[in-house]
Amino acid sequence: MINLRYTRKIHLLFFVFLLFSVVEGKTQSVNPALSYTVSGKVTERLAGIPVEFADVLLYNTADSAVAVGYTTTGSEGRFVLQWDKPGDYFLEIRFLGYEKFKTPSFRLSAEKKTVTVDDVLLTQTNQELTEVEIVGKKRQIVYKLDKQVIEASGYLSAAGGTAVDILSQTPSFRVDADGEVTFRGSSGFKVYVDGKPASLEASAALEQIPAGQIENIEVLSTPSAKNDANGSLGIININTKKQNIEGWSGMVNWMESSVWSRNFDFLLAFNKKDYRWQLSGEVSRRYLLSDFDQLKTITTADTLTTDHSTGTREKHTDIYNLRSGWDWFRGNTTWSAAIQGGYRDRWRGGKLHYEDSYQSLATGEKTYASLNGRDFVHLYEWSVREDLGMEHRFADRPGHTLTAALYTLYEGDAMENFQTDLWDMSGNQAQGHRAWEAEYRFTAQANADYVYPLANKEGKFESGYQFFTYTEDGDYTIDMYNPSAGAFTRRDDLYTQYLFRRDIHALYALLSNTYSRFSYQVGLRGEYAYWKLGSNREWAQHVRNKFDLFPSVHLAYSLDDDSRIRLAYSRRITQPELFYMEPYVVYVDYYTAQCGNPFILPEYTNSVELGYNKSIRNHTLSATLFHRARKDKIERIRMPYHTGVTLDSMTNVGNDYSTGLELAATLQLKPWWNLDANGSLYYYRIKNDFKIEGKDEESWNWQLAVNNNIDIAKNTRMRLEAYYVGPKVSTQGKVDDFFYVNFTLRQQLFNRRLVASLVVSDLLSTAQYISTQSGIGMESLTKIYPRSPLFTLSLAYTFNNFKQQKKTEAVNHDLFEGTNR
Repeated sequence: MINLRYTRKIHLLFFVFLLFSVVEGKTQSVNPALSYTVSGKVTERLAGIPVEFADVLLYNTADSAVAVGYTTTGSEGRFVLQWDKPGDYFLEIRFLGYEKFKTPSFRLSAEKKTVTVDDVLLTQTNQELTEVEIVGKKRQIVYKLDKQVIEASGYLSAAGGTAVDILSQTPSFRVDADGEVTFRGSSGFKVYVDGKPASLEASAALEQIPAGQIENIEVLSTPSAKNDANGSLGIININTKKQNIEGWSGMVNWMESSVWSRNFDFLLAFNKKDYRWQLSGEVSRRYLLSDFDQLKTITTADTLTTDHSTGTREKHTDIYNLRSGWDWFRGNTTWSAAIQGGYRDRWRGGKLHYEDSYQSLATGEKTYASLNGRDFVHLYEWSVREDLGMEHRFADRPGHTLTAALYTLYEGDAMENFQTDLWDMSGNQAQGHRAWEAEYRFTAQANADYVYPLANKEGKFESGYQFFTYTEDGDYTIDMYNPSAGAFTRRDDLYTQYLFRRDIHALYALLSNTYSRFSYQVGLRGEYAYWKLGSNREWAQHVRNKFDLFPSVHLAYSLDDDSRIRLAYSRRITQPELFYMEPYVVYVDYYTAQCGNPFILPEYTNSVELGYNKSIRNHTLSATLFHRARKDKIERIRMPYHTGVTLDSMTNVGNDYSTGLELAATLQLKPWWNLDANGSLYYYRIKNDFKIEGKDEESWNWQLAVNNNIDIAKNTRMRLEAYYVGPKVSTQGKVDDFFYVNFTLRQQLFNRRLVASLVVSDLLSTAQYISTQSGIGMESLTKIYPRSPLFTLSLAYTFNNFKQQKKTEAVNHDLFEGTNR
C-alpha cells in the first residue's frame, strides 16, 4: 500500500478584500435627524430561538391607524429602529404564521432618546386546544430569505427513524430503493450537522442521525456565497437538540421493528451560566428486506444472453456512535470543542436463483443454465472526529463578530469486501469472486469569518476564508474462481493501488441589508481546487486544478402583514467523489460489475427560485417556482461487459434541466384536526450524450403527500399519511410511479415525559420499485417489492425539563433494497 503521511504543514493564505474598503467607504454615519432609537430582540416562544426577518412596526399611540416606522429583525432576532420625533409610541411585531405582538407604550423625549423593549416572545397561530390544556404546535416548514426550515417535531412517523424519514415527506424529496435521497431529481447536495460538514456523504450522513435528536432541518436549495459551493442542489443542515435550561436534562429513545431493526440513542446535557456540556450516543441496526426480480438481455459480439434472476435482497446498517461537546461562555467570547468516535458496519446482499439462456449469433444455437447465487458487499470502518470553534463579539465595536472553526476526521481500517458465488443445481461451485478494498482517509477543514455591521445597523458585510483537504490511501485485491482448478485464484494483474488528494481554498464576500419591507443579500465566492489521483495504473493518473466564481443573490419583499415574496439565484458545483473515479472493476453480483471513471468532470449548476408565502389566520400556504440548469450531469451508465455481465460506470452524460412548482399548505380544519399537504410538479429533460435512437429523455414528474393529524384524546394523536411518488426518467430509462399509506398512533404518558408511538409503514402493501434501462446491446427490467406492512414501536423519555420531543410524521420512501442490480 502506498504510504500515507497525514502530518503536514497547512500554510493558510491571507488575502486583503478590496471590497472591504469599498463597503466601508460607502457606509454612511447615522442620520443625525433620526435622534431617537428603539431596540429589542424577537424570539420564538416554544423553541427559544431568534426569529429572523420579523416585521417591526412603530405606531404613535395618538393615531395608530398607520405605522410611522418600520424595520425587520436580523439573524439573531435583534432590531434597531430610528425615529425623528418625540412622543408616545408602541411597537407591533409580525411574522408569517405567528400571532401579532404589541408592546406596552413608551415615550421618546429629550430626556429619553433610547428605549430598549423587553424581549418579544412570538406564539405560533395554529394553537391546539385540548380540554383545558394548551399545547403549541410548530409549523412544519418555515420559509426564510435563503432557506426553508423543517421542524422535526411535526413528523410523528419518524419516531425511531432518522433524518431520511423526515425529509422524504417534504416537497420534491424522494428516496430510491437503495436508500439514496434525491431532491428535485438529483442527489447532488451536501449535509451539515449544526453548521459543520457531516463526516459521511449525503445519504449515509442522513441515515446516521436519529430523528429523536433533531430540532429542525434547514434546506438551502440556493445557498449564499458564504456556504461551501460543493453540492449542486445546495445544503441540508441538521440542527440537533440543545438545552438552555440550567442543570441536568436529557432524553432516551428506543425503537424496535417487525423486521428486527432496532435503535437506542440518548442525549444528556448539563448547563450552567458560563458553560454547557452534552453527551450523546447511538447503538442501532436498520434492516431492509425486499423481494427481487430482474430480467436482463445482453448482446456481445457473438452471443445474446438472457438472464432472469429472482430471490430476496437485504440490507442492514449497524452504527455505534458516541459524541461529547462543550461550550464555554467567557464575556464576549464563546469557545467550543467536541470529540466523536464511532464504528459503522454496512452489509447488503442477496440470495438469487438464475435462469439463463445463451444464443449464438452465428448459428442461432441456444444453451440453457440454472444456477443459484449468493452475493454481498460488506463495508466497515471506525472514525474519530475533533471540532474546535470560537466566536468573539467586540465590546467596543457593536455588531462586529469574528468566528473561527477547525475540524479533523480520521477514518481507519476501512474495508470494503465484495463476494459473489454461483452454484449449479447440484451444489457445485460454478463461478465466484472475492475482492477487498482497504482504505485510510483523512479530512480537515478550517474557517475564519468576520461580520462588519453597516451604519443603519440592519445591514452587514461578511467575509471569510476556508481551507479544505481530503486524502485517501487504498489498495484493491481480487480473487476469481477458476473452475478447472476448483479454487479461487489471486488476479495480480488486477491489483490496484491509489492515493487521492483534494485541496480547496475559498474566499467569499457577502452584503445584506433591509430597507422598509425590502431585504436583500448578494455575495460572491471564489474557489481554487486542486486534486491529484495517483495509481499503479498509469492510464488513471492525473492532476487537475481550477479556479471558479460562485455568485448568489437573495431578495425578499413583504407584500403586506401576512405575505412575502422571495427571489433567489446561486451557482454551485458538484465535485466528483473518489468512488466515482476508482480505476478498477468490482462485482456487486456475478452478473453486475461496477467500475470508476478517473476522468469524470465536476457538475456546474445554476438555480433560480421564486417563492411566495401567505398566512390566513390558522392556515399557511406557500408556493415555490424553480428552474435548474446543470452542466456535465454525473450519472451511472450501464453497458455490456462480457457474456451475461453488465458494467456500471459513472460518467458525464450531458446537461439536464428542471423547471417546476412546489406547493405546501397547512390547514387547521377543526381544533382536533390538522391537515397538511405538499406536492411538486416539475418538467425534467436530459440533453443526452448517450442517446438511444437519437432521443433526449424528458418527463413530467410529480409527487403528492396528504397527511391528517387527529387528536383522539387529550394525550392521544393519530396520523394517517398518503403518498404518491410519480414516474422519473434517467439517461437510460425510467422508474415507474408508486404510492403507499402509513399509519401512526402516538400516546403521551406521565405528563408527556414518556411518548409511545406505533408506526405501520406501507399499510396496504402497495409500494413497489419498477425500473427499466436500455442501451446499446443491453436492456434490463428490475422489480423490487418490500416486505410489508412494516410495524415499528418506539418509546421516547425526557427528564428534568428537557425540551419536549414531539415526534411526528415522516415518510420513508426507503422501502426497497437492490436497485443497483
